[in-house]
This record gives sequence, structure tokens and C-alpha cells, in this order.
Amino acid sequence: MDNVNNMPFLWGSATASYQCEGAWNEDGKGLGEWDFFSHTSNKNINHVDGDVSCDFYHRYEEDIRMMKEGGQNTYRFSLSWSRIIPTGIGEVNEEGIDFYNRVIDCCLENGIEPNVTLFHYDLPFTLACKGGWLNNDMAEWFCKYAKICFERFGDRVKIWATVNEPHFYSYCVNMLGNYPPNRSLDVQSYMQFQYNLMRASALAVRTYRQMGYDGIIGAVHDGGVVELDPATEHPDDVFRYADFFANRMILAPALQGQLPPEMDEILEKLGVSLYRSPNDVEEFRDGKVDFIGLNVYCREYVTDWHGGELAVSANNKGGSSKKVEGKCIAPLFESARDSNVPRNKWGREILPGCMYSTIMDVHERYDAPRIFITENGHGAYEQPDADGMIHDDDRIELLGQFIEHMMRAKRDGARVEGYYLWSTMDLYSWINGYEKRYGLVHIDFENNLERTPKKSWYWYRDLISKYQEQEG
Repeated sequence: MDNVNNMPFLWGSATASYQCEGAWNEDGKGLGEWDFFSHTSNKNINHVDGDVSCDFYHRYEEDIRMMKEGGQNTYRFSLSWSRIIPTGIGEVNEEGIDFYNRVIDCCLENGIEPNVTLFHYDLPFTLACKGGWLNNDMAEWFCKYAKICFERFGDRVKIWATVNEPHFYSYCVNMLGNYPPNRSLDVQSYMQFQYNLMRASALAVRTYRQMGYDGIIGAVHDGGVVELDPATEHPDDVFRYADFFANRMILAPALQGQLPPEMDEILEKLGVSLYRSPNDVEEFRDGKVDFIGLNVYCREYVTDWHGGELAVSANNKGGSSKKVEGKCIAPLFESARDSNVPRNKWGREILPGCMYSTIMDVHERYDAPRIFITENGHGAYEQPDADGMIHDDDRIELLGQFIEHMMRAKRDGARVEGYYLWSTMDLYSWINGYEKRYGLVHIDFENNLERTPKKSWYWYRDLISKYQEQEG
């Protein structure tokens, strides 16, 4: 890409390193926190791991070729910190650098713009043993890692993201307790995690600019617009509390260069205090992003707190469980149920219209930033027919609606510049394992990881072509 300020609309797909690479202990890679968790923890409720996954590490050329054949002009992927610096701090693993150089070069040779995320959940185990993202030194360690990545790949990578979903990552680690190190209902750690992640993001953004590269750098948020049950009795307060809990600790530092002004007041209500850097005002001011990536799947549908105890819920068992997503954040707000909105097998609302409301909320409240939809997908159980084809018509229908709502937001003035479908191929879906499939390409995990494009792959190829023709 010659000019990141004058580029065509980007149409691509996305993966994350631990979820797709495999090769967990090859070519000098260090142990990751997810490696340790998957191999040892009784919290690994589905008894699966990412040791091999779809083996992108050895089959990246085939996968990138299929992206090109599918009309995609960009690919969002993450780097494995422990593949590049095995212990998180110190000596660089040149074999890990070589792998990512090959991936980046292969993308460019196929006309695919790499969009690279520095951190997508998979922390080096050595740093996890030092307290992980509760350790305030993590921001400086992350910045040193980021600088190495900029030095080694910045001549070719023009789109960078610092951290993926710091809110949802912290929620899973510290509230749900389904991601390692599996703390439950720990509001103090939930807030400290987000603070340290966003401070790390700010330091990396500042460093990237100081190094003088001609690309853009942003952060990725699991954009969940807050919407209120019409019966809510205190709508202004409930919106403010829920928006702070889900969005503001990420969007305010990233897009406004400051911690949320309402932070101290709401943290006091939650009984939480942050351990802060003495220089964080300047650090956040200098760490505003060039763009925000939004991973759009659902909304935050909430109402007044009705006196219940602190509680959260998720479903990592799929169809074998009746659990649905929800939360009660005492004494601020709680989730509401909308009987008119269906839910998927994992208890999540299916509401494509939240794409429009999420984008426009960020556009209108945060001074019209550049936006990429860095993830949007539909997880499902799938079986091929007699000819080996996956007829994923539900995915096609739902994602078509999501994309139309995105394009409507773009027509209404939002600066949406790219869309990344989750995911490029079937892969390890974190704690859910492999039965929950998101990919455009079917992976036969029982037959040499054979790749077969799904019906949605052909649909997405044709949709990209249609929009590119319209764009001229």
C-alpha cells in the first residue's frame, strides 16, 4: 500500500495466532499461557487445545492463496509474542521472525494487505507467572516487544493494531473465569487489566510514531453498543454505568487520549481503585490511535439493577447447555432479556442491526474516527453433505445483513474503511474448541486438515466483487 490515507475499501478475513498456527513448540517458540492452560487446567472444560489447530504455520501459503482466489485484498492476523520472544523479555527468536516475514511477504505477493495485531490473548507463560496484565510493568515489556515487531516488519506492514479486545479479554479472565488464569467475579482485576492493557497500547502507539513509520496504528475493541430495555426506570444512569463497564475504559483512552472522566466516581461505587502510572496523563495523551477496530457480534442490552448479587454468565458448551450471556453488575445495572431477539446455540443474541448502532455510536460520540470492522462472524455446528460441501446458508443470510447495516452506516457518514470476516478458516475457538465453526473454509480435522471452501466462501467472493464494482 503506497498511501494509507488513500486506499480502497479493504475486504478480508481474520484469524489469531494461537487459534490457527499450531506448531506450539516448534522452531524456538516459547511456552504460552494458553499452552499451559490447555495442557494442564481442569478449567479446559471441552478438553481441547491449539497444539495443531488448522496448522497455518505450515500451510499459510495455501491459506493465503485461497484468500486471493476469494477476492480478499487484506488479511488480519496476530503475532505470537512467545514465538518472537520466547520468555516475553530478552532474546529474540529469529526463527519466529523468519516465519512472520514469510507470511507478510506471501500476503504482499498475493496482493493482500497485512493488518497485524500485536497481542490477541496469548501471553508468554513466563510473563503470566509474573502476574500477567495485573503487573504494571507489563506496559513497558509490551512496548519493547512492539518496538521489535515494528523494526522487523514495519517496512512492509502499514496497518497495525496494538491489543485485541482488552475489555472482553479482561471480562473472560477476571469475571467469567473461563480464560486463563481463570479469576471469577474479580472486579478489581477486571478494571486493572483494562488499564494496563490500554496503557501498553498507548506506549506502543507513541513508540510507533517516534520511529517515523508511514503506516497507521490502532486498537481493537469488542464494540457492544449499550441499548436499554424500554422499562428502565433510570435510563441515563443505567446507560452511563453500562457504557463505562463495557466500552469507556477502552474507547476513551484510544480515541480521546484520556481515562474516562467518570471513572473515579463509578469505580468508587464498585469498590475498586486502580494502581496507576504517575505519568499516565501524558502517556494516554500521546497514545491516541489512528483508527479503532470494532469486533461486532452483539449489543449490551441492559436495565436497572434490581438488587441481585454480582453475577455473570456465558455458554461454552453450546447446544448441550441452556445458559445465555448476561450479567448483574451490582449495584449499577443488569442484563435484560428481549424475547423478540433470537439467540444462537451459545446463548448470544442474533441481532445484525447492532452493526449500524455500534458504528454510529462510536462515530457520533468520538469525533468521527477511522473505523475498521476487524471481526464479524457467525459460529455454528456444521456437517458437509455427501459431496463435501458446507451449505452454511444461515451464515450467508446473517452476515449479509450485518454487512448491509455496515454499508448503511458508511452511507450515513461513518468513516468505515474495511471489513474482516471472522474467520478465514475453521480454527480453535478458544475454550469452545473446534465444534463451533466460523470459517469461510471448512477444515477436516479428522482428515489431514483438508481445506474445502464453504458456500459462504463463494458468496463472500461475489459480494466483494459486487461492492468493488460499485466503488469503481
